[in-house]
Amino acid sequence: MTTPRPRAVSRFVLVAVAVPVVVIAGAVLLQLGARDALPDPIAIHWGADGAPDGFGAPWVTVLATVLVGLGVPLLIAASAVNGLRRGDRGPTYRLMGALAAAMSAGAGVLMTSSVLIQRGLADAAAGPSLLPWLVLAGLIAIGVGVAGWLVQPDERLPATGSIATMDPPLTDGERAVWLRSVHLARAGVVVLCAAWALLVVVAVITLTVRAGATVATILALLIAVMAAVIAATAVFHVRVDETGLTVTSATGFPRFHVPVAEIERVEVVEVSPMGEYGGWGLRWAPGGGFGVVLRAGAGIRVHRTGGKVFTVTVDDAETGAALLSAERERTERER
Repeated sequence: MTTPRPRAVSRFVLVAVAVPVVVIAGAVLLQLGARDALPDPIAIHWGADGAPDGFGAPWVTVLATVLVGLGVPLLIAASAVNGLRRGDRGPTYRLMGALAAAMSAGAGVLMTSSVLIQRGLADAAAGPSLLPWLVLAGLIAIGVGVAGWLVQPDERLPATGSIATMDPPLTDGERAVWLRSVHLARAGVVVLCAAWALLVVVAVITLTVRAGATVATILALLIAVMAAVIAATAVFHVRVDETGLTVTSATGFPRFHVPVAEIERVEVVEVSPMGEYGGWGLRWAPGGGFGVVLRAGAGIRVHRTGGKVFTVTVDDAETGAALLSAERERTERER
């Protein structure tokens, strides 16, 4: 007898995997079925006024439908499903599932509409505006996304945190430094690299269709910026000393510093990158504030004056948090 999967996992797979597969399979079949009635070439790009201004072979639209309508949703699903299977929960998972379904529905409707409205045309340049279909695709995407959100159960993990202390505490003349490095989790590396590779593929397809200098420059910049962001967020060095908490990328930028005078409370928390922050890297989440979240597990969470919160996931978080608390307490005594 097999053990049934938890409801959150099965519903997420239904929304984020099954729906995109069915929707895009139907979209591709409709596009392929209309190929004999289409002009050659077909319109594959429309300007701001809704008129066709870019043309290419029908396979370009089919490929774009699969990449955007199925590839991106499956990438979203792959980044989240393992966490759910491990027992992680949170509203971010529901949002990602809903987003995957909405993206597939919107892309499937828009891409297929762009093909079907050209049936029977002798010249694709004389085709109708795509704007009404763009609005329809957007409305359908919103509806599917809302339905995908509602279908998934609202399951959350209780918040946990503990106060770390040093025993014995630091004396007035004593100095201590705590250093650690943290690397981006393998799952995060895979997801970010896959997203970068997908951007490269989309760029190649776009340049094949519209090889203008401006478009090529923009795409090259996007690819370079994304590669730089991945490199800058792959490894961080964490330091606790008498000045406070400092978290610096291995590339030197970005760098974050929380002065000890601005610290109200230090906690050791268990961090779920997907459940709390929606992924890995530099993140923000309600309650968790801004964070350098490179892996799941223990982290140092600092509550600052003014209500701000900063979190960093790192090995041996208990020791780092205890020293940071001790430095805060010593600063309080010296005031």
